[in-house]
This record gives sequence, structure tokens and C-alpha cells, in this order.
Amino acid sequence: MNSSNQPSSPTTRPAVAKMPQLHEAGDWKSLGLSFLLHVLLVTILLLLITTQRTPSGNEPDRVAGIVLTNPDSRDQKFLDETDLIVQEKQTPASAASLAEAALDAPELSLPVPDRANLNGPAIDPTQLDANAMAIVPNTGKPESQGLSKEHLDLIEADRKLIESRRPKGPPASISVFGSGQLSGQSFLFLLDRSKSMGGGGLGVIQAARTELSNAINQLEPYHQFQVLGYHSQTFPMLEKNLIPASDANKDSVPEFIGNLSAFGSTNHLNAVLIALAYKPDVIVLLTDGGLPELNEGQLKRIQRASNQAEIHCIQFGRGARQDEVNFMTLMAGQNRGTFRYVDVGQWEKDK
Repeated sequence: MNSSNQPSSPTTRPAVAKMPQLHEAGDWKSLGLSFLLHVLLVTILLLLITTQRTPSGNEPDRVAGIVLTNPDSRDQKFLDETDLIVQEKQTPASAASLAEAALDAPELSLPVPDRANLNGPAIDPTQLDANAMAIVPNTGKPESQGLSKEHLDLIEADRKLIESRRPKGPPASISVFGSGQLSGQSFLFLLDRSKSMGGGGLGVIQAARTELSNAINQLEPYHQFQVLGYHSQTFPMLEKNLIPASDANKDSVPEFIGNLSAFGSTNHLNAVLIALAYKPDVIVLLTDGGLPELNEGQLKRIQRASNQAEIHCIQFGRGARQDEVNFMTLMAGQNRGTFRYVDVGQWEKDK
């Protein structure tokens, strides 16, 4: 039998028929791998985007702004970094930096004085004429053309003011209502004129009219004084400054005190602070110490403003003294002064 007419071998046909099935399974595997690869790429991309949005220490500086808001207004003002830099440059140098600059500064060579003139007569500045005080630099010669007439007049006025404040003679020593001797060049008498100090109360104002007049009459014309009457407000005699103890000013004392009507409440703190503003050597406070009394904080305020002035307190009352310590005893002790209590009932017995 011819072999070419024989049918094909059965083992060969099944192999040819199964080839398409093998390719179909391989396609599903490829699709699955592609899907997983895309999912992985998307996840990596999301991670990169999240990392870029997260702040890092290497992030470049950005221009920042500050908003200043007024709670009472809708207006707003914006400051950027350039404004902050300008403000920082305008800030004054600290004490430490100034001290370091002073240490680094070069030493100055001061001229050696002429020893031949060290033993010469001392110069009294008050005796210098204003023109003689104008010095041309590097020459040491008087030259009035170095300053204008206005400047020379100011210098002369300052010299006269300094001279007027110099003591012209020895201090005065006076006594008020048995206070003992009070010494100084200038005196200020602070008289309480509230309702309780008048004729309907203790009658101190009329008694002070005679007492203060006698004390002030002991002053010399070069001494100074002032009388202030106070209740809720304070009133000076004549001018609002210390006045010379001239005969005319002395004669004004009885009239001023006699015209002080007694009424109203008392403001001790305001009166004492006003008295201190006159800068006298001696302040004499005459009061019954009526309410409101001065507290510890107010007494410290007075002490800080005293400027070495003595504050002497004279308290008036009827009958024996009721307390050993009050704001007047404390104020006198804190300001180099003395305290005295006066029983006005003795005045009635002496009449």
C-alpha cells in the first residue's frame, strides 16, 4: 500500500487543535501583569505628589505678612518683611552694644593745664558779663560776635535767675503754734480751709490769721514764702510761686487768710503735692486731719516728690489727742519734719 494514501497520524491533529487555547491563557496573564503595573505606577505617583506638598526643612523662604487690626475699627494695615527690616534698623542700640562701643573707642588725649595758673584766684561765674562768656574756639579770647544778641540775653537772664536763687543771707528761724524752731530760706504754709476748720467748727482759720502773720513778719526781704488755702481745691496768695518777704507781701497775709471762707471737703494729697511743686525749704501743714486720710501709697508718692523739703504737721482738735499714729505723724517722719497736736479747747480756757 502506498504510504501517501494513508490518513494522517491521529497524534499530530490534537496538538494542532490545542495551540489556540495556550495563546488565550497567556493573554490573560499579560493583562493581569499590566493591571498590576499600572496600579503600582499610580501609587508611586500619588506618593510623590504627597511628598512635594509636605513642608520640609529645605523649603525656600517666603515673604510673610503681618496684619494689625484695630478692634474698634475695620481698618487694617499690612506690613511685609521690608517694613520689619526698616523697623529693626531704627531700633536704638542696646546698653550692652553701647558699652562695647565705648570700650573699643580710642583714648582721647586731653591737654595738660598750665600749672602756672593753677594757683590763681578763683573765678566767680556770677560776676562774669554775658559778653565775656562767648569764647572763640581754639583762641581762648572773649568775642561777643560769636553769639547773637538773643543768645547773650538768654545767658544773662539765666545768670540773673541763678543769682536770684542764691541765699542772700542766713536762714530764718520761726515758730508756728508752738511748733519749735523751723529753719530755712523759703517757707510755705498750707492751711486747711474745710468746713470743720472755720468759725462753726474749730475756729483755726482766724487763729492762723494772727499766728502766720507774726511768723512771716520775722522773715527778711531776701527770704521767700507762700500761703496756700485748700479744701477740695488749692488757692495761693498773690502769685503762683514763692514770693519775697517784702513789707508789701507781708501786709497781704492777714487779708488773704481773713477772707478764706471755710466750706467743702478736704483733699490733702492734692494740696501737699501742689505745695511741693513750689520747692520750698519748709512746708507747714495746718489741718484737723479730716477724712479722707492719706494711705500708704499716697504717703510714698509724697515722699518721692519731696525734693528734700521738710514737712511739718500741726494737727488741731478739741480735747485730748485720740491717736498716737496717723497719716500726719507718718508724713512728718518720712520727710524730715515734726508733728504737733494743738487742743483748741485751751484757747477757750485762756480767754
